[in-house]
Amino acid sequence: RIPFIRISSLFLMGILCNHYLQIDPSWVAIVLSLLISVLILLWHNNHFSGLKIQNILVSLAILLSGLFYPFKDFEQHSPAFDQKDYFLAEVCQKPIEKERTYQSILRIQNKLMPNPEKVMAYFSKESFDTTLIAGDQMILLVQPTEIKNRGYAFEFDYRKMMHNKGIDFSVYLTSGTYQKTGIKIHRISYWAEQVRDKLLVLLASSKIEKEERAVVSALTLGYRAELDPDTLSYFVNTGTIHVLSVSGLHVALIFFILSFLFSGINKGKFGTIIYPLLVLFLLWFYAFITGFSPPVQRSTVMFTFVIIGRMLRRPVNIYNSLSASALVLIVLDPNVLFDVGFQLSYLAIFGIVLVQPPLQSLMEVKNKMLRWAWTLFTVSLAAQLITFPLSILYFNQFPNFFWLSNYFAIPGTTLLMWLTFCFFILSPIPLISFFLARLIQWTTHLLLSVLKWMGELPHAVSHGIVYTTPQALLIYGLIAAFIIYGFSKNKTGLFGGLVFLILFQTSLLWTKFSLFNQKSVYVYNYKNTLIQLVNGRNSYILSLGKNQISIREINNIQNVCNHLKLEKVKLLNLKTKDELNTTDLKINGKTLQFLNCRLNLTYQIMFHIQGSDSLKFRIHNPELSKKKITNTILPVQYASLNGKMAFSINFTTPIKEAICVNLE
Repeated sequence: RIPFIRISSLFLMGILCNHYLQIDPSWVAIVLSLLISVLILLWHNNHFSGLKIQNILVSLAILLSGLFYPFKDFEQHSPAFDQKDYFLAEVCQKPIEKERTYQSILRIQNKLMPNPEKVMAYFSKESFDTTLIAGDQMILLVQPTEIKNRGYAFEFDYRKMMHNKGIDFSVYLTSGTYQKTGIKIHRISYWAEQVRDKLLVLLASSKIEKEERAVVSALTLGYRAELDPDTLSYFVNTGTIHVLSVSGLHVALIFFILSFLFSGINKGKFGTIIYPLLVLFLLWFYAFITGFSPPVQRSTVMFTFVIIGRMLRRPVNIYNSLSASALVLIVLDPNVLFDVGFQLSYLAIFGIVLVQPPLQSLMEVKNKMLRWAWTLFTVSLAAQLITFPLSILYFNQFPNFFWLSNYFAIPGTTLLMWLTFCFFILSPIPLISFFLARLIQWTTHLLLSVLKWMGELPHAVSHGIVYTTPQALLIYGLIAAFIIYGFSKNKTGLFGGLVFLILFQTSLLWTKFSLFNQKSVYVYNYKNTLIQLVNGRNSYILSLGKNQISIREINNIQNVCNHLKLEKVKLLNLKTKDELNTTDLKINGKTLQFLNCRLNLTYQIMFHIQGSDSLKFRIHNPELSKKKITNTILPVQYASLNGKMAFSINFTTPIKEAICVNLE
């Protein structure tokens, strides 16, 4: 009845095995060929044992297909660009104005490249060509550089995020390094960008204020480039960020709006064919004007399976539709599996479908308004129940008032979508479009005011929640066990839940124990040159700069403190305090002695590790093997390992380079 769950799960397992185990594809191909040969021989065997063998072989074949399926890993990079060269480039999206540059995505190609490569492009504002739009062809003279992270501890993996979008390189373009050819490249995605740009121009020509217009553009068209960070924080802190990402909620609203508008033609022999085809066309047209963003693709594909199932008068199983849509997207781009949005959106929908009906049945409400409020509460609760472990793993925070904020965000989003689409349709009529623009302005302003107020309430957000991946998986195991118990009342589910709970608590205790013994040095890649010294749960922040520590620097330090569970942090400015003598830190001018590590602060930071075994140090610090490390044997009198011969490890790093040294 639900074959796509089995197919999708096996195919997904194969891709994950390929990603983490790096299995040789030639062996996979050999085994897969053998399985297919055996399947052909047994295909007409109708005996029970033969059917069981067929099922097993089909399952193995799907699993191996996932293993064999190609997808772009970090090890499969495009050729290195070791010098400047000429490239033909296509503008994939209209450049977006940032603080210092204009940002866009280009598709570049030259005779040395086997395949085109997407790159992130940053245009200098000096002599920038403001006429650039999606589909323009250019000639570039640049040297693409590989996208890298800054090197901070526990930082967001920007490189991985961009890789999952198919972008591994960036270019910086100044006047004279790029020139339009005058040729237009025609692709569906470029046409979609141009249509969306025309709708954005309509919004810009209205009397809607900039902040409200940016929110409406994000809500309806998926255009988030103009969103201010403060405005974005209103949605993040209230757990309503999902309404700013055009996704399943928006496609569902469009689906219900279309169903309401065209319900009258869903009758008769031809009506039952015209109605679903018309709804499908308009759903995909909406995906078109939003630029075919991945969240909209996911939701539109899922609704397509639902509508086609109804049109063929086949019983629609929502789990089958979910699995089928996920399978289609994974086959088209296996890297989407590692996209945070993909993971959270499918988990949220799965949680709503699976958990919301039992939650709603806990209380019978007869009043229509109260029933609507109870339904919305259970939907929010079901979605959060399934997504919160993954959300905390990625973002390290939890919005405590998510259940309350959705009472304002979802009706507000629904009303704004109705008003905005009416504004687009009726824009040729000045009086009506002016009135609709005023309504959009007032509605958006009211929504932002409510969300801002809620986000500033005491304890609105729990910050600094840090779980490891195994701990998040244990929480999912606990949730799954109790859901099984809730549905089946089988004590095995309850017992399994208790086992996962004990394992989770044990992992937390082990994490706390290991953090009590941590010893490390963190050098931050900032203008101030900040150094954080960690000993157990205590920490020193050493500042070498004259400037005050910025908010960005404070947030990065706080992120490290959250992950390491640090309690006491002391800030020392070495420009004003050049002498200190404690049990674990001694400061004398430009020389620091922290535990068994001596640091000399010049134009470079020179580390001298004393009293540590060289092999152990290298194991704890694999990244340092890329740097210049020299080993010398200290005299016995300077040894600190029970009188035995000790090693001294010396290495230097540029003062502007981020680095982490583990001293355990």
